[in-house]
Amino acid sequence: MTDNPLVRIDSAVFAYPSEPDEIVLRDVSLTLEEGSFTGLIGPSGAGKTTLCRLLAGFVPHHFDGPFAGTATIDGHDLSTATIGDLAASVGYVFESPHDQLTGANTTVFDEAAYALENLGIPADEIRSRVRECLDTVGIGHLADRHPQALSGGQCQRLALASVLAVRPKLLVLDEPTSQLDPLGSEEVVQVIARMHDRGITVVLCSQDVASYAPYADRLILMEEGRITADGDPRSVLRHAAEREAPVTIPEPVRIGLELRRRGAVADTVPVPLSVDEAAAELAPLVGESAPISPEPNEPAENSAADATTVRAEHITHVYTGGVRALDGLEVTLDSGCICLLGQNGAGKSTLAKHLNGLLKPTEGRVLIGDLDTREHRVAQLAQQVGLAFQNPDDQLFKRTVEEEVAFGAKNVGHSADRVRQLVDDALTRLDLQQLRHRNPSELSLAARKRVAVASVVAMDTPVLVLDEPTGAQDAPGNALLGRLVDDLTAAGKLVIAITHDVEFARRHATRIVVLAQGTVLLDGTPTEVFARPDVLAATFVLPPAGVRVGTAAGIPQPPLTTERLLDLLPTS
Repeated sequence: MTDNPLVRIDSAVFAYPSEPDEIVLRDVSLTLEEGSFTGLIGPSGAGKTTLCRLLAGFVPHHFDGPFAGTATIDGHDLSTATIGDLAASVGYVFESPHDQLTGANTTVFDEAAYALENLGIPADEIRSRVRECLDTVGIGHLADRHPQALSGGQCQRLALASVLAVRPKLLVLDEPTSQLDPLGSEEVVQVIARMHDRGITVVLCSQDVASYAPYADRLILMEEGRITADGDPRSVLRHAAEREAPVTIPEPVRIGLELRRRGAVADTVPVPLSVDEAAAELAPLVGESAPISPEPNEPAENSAADATTVRAEHITHVYTGGVRALDGLEVTLDSGCICLLGQNGAGKSTLAKHLNGLLKPTEGRVLIGDLDTREHRVAQLAQQVGLAFQNPDDQLFKRTVEEEVAFGAKNVGHSADRVRQLVDDALTRLDLQQLRHRNPSELSLAARKRVAVASVVAMDTPVLVLDEPTGAQDAPGNALLGRLVDDLTAAGKLVIAITHDVEFARRHATRIVVLAQGTVLLDGTPTEVFARPDVLAATFVLPPAGVRVGTAAGIPQPPLTTERLLDLLPTS
């Protein structure tokens, strides 16, 4: 450790002005060496985002709540330095890209150039940097597109490019891959890793620890505002798994720990972080005994006779400007939990907005039961289909969580008594009772997404469309949403979940529909779909990590669950 680290924080204590008695950072101390790559993990509400804001000076200079302790960022004493003083040293990628993009620029190129123009960078250098950064994050071909025409994942890439163009010493990223498909997440993490290789210090806060743990040289686990573990990724994740901390443990780590528990691998060997590392440990143990076609492990399919059927009949949708988002798509969605997978821009969110009439097809038609969406107003269709948007900030506008959750239920015509009952039930299901009087805008992204889902659940419609419901959720949040979906389908609801979370799809989907270029690429059970990695690769979807570990270990058609994968091993 050097005498002059890039970041030094000593005994930081902070509370937000809206909740001055709720301490968010509790005696947090840490140093960050120049050129390091640190990951922040922990459950929602642990203080991770607040620590990120402290690194950029937003805490305490924008969120000016009670603050104690000291912090020095690149030689700037935070007690006197302003956010502007830190702007040239710290690049910050927000939790939601929509909080970062200006809304004032009409092209992706101009948006990425905005910060450079404000720093007075020469025009030729601006053009060079912007082109390089847009290409680096994979959206160079979208340079002339309007930012408002981008998908959520493309917006995240643009937000990252606009920060990378500044070439900061310290790059702080808060959930930068929450709206990206799995391979898109991997590509962005590789971009971040390359920036680290060039000497940029990286702090990455994300629930998707599996994507970046192999690149990080340090993980910090936060719980209830405190740092509870700090060290190399393998040791911190093992520590978190063994004490059952409320964080998502990557499947390679889980597999590695089970192999050590069984004595198949020496306990002193560091646990694997990547699919390849786990497969290398597993392969010698499988031998010839692994079954060729393991019994499928599908969720029980709901067969309610009165379930509302949604039919998309050869629908095409062309946005203003000529972008063809859907191209003759045909699909029938009838019962259970149907997960829609596909890369960013495959047409998933566009299809979702057709299901309640927010968008009308350019060609073809969508039927909700017997209702043709072209012939009915959104208000009428809302009695049949509830839609939770990918970005909850596009949906939430009331002053309290309780009012927000009640809004849809009131507008579809439920009685006052029924609204109260539905609101209480939805708040309980989504673990929001303690937040019912809070302003949704003050909550974390994960909590705001649960509020958006609760508002749709409270409408009590026969069809629910959930766009990226698990985005930014911690392990308990994922489990809660999974139980909710299982309960809804058991009650006869049709749940359509648009997701990049293949682990969620593996656990809860009765059927998976994969989209690519605005049409259906695959349609089947989770076992059937995830057994086609070659086809999935065409739309940048990866099978679940446990399936990939089994495949790499030489198991033909490996089972969906890690538990059944490990059951293939001989017991000692």
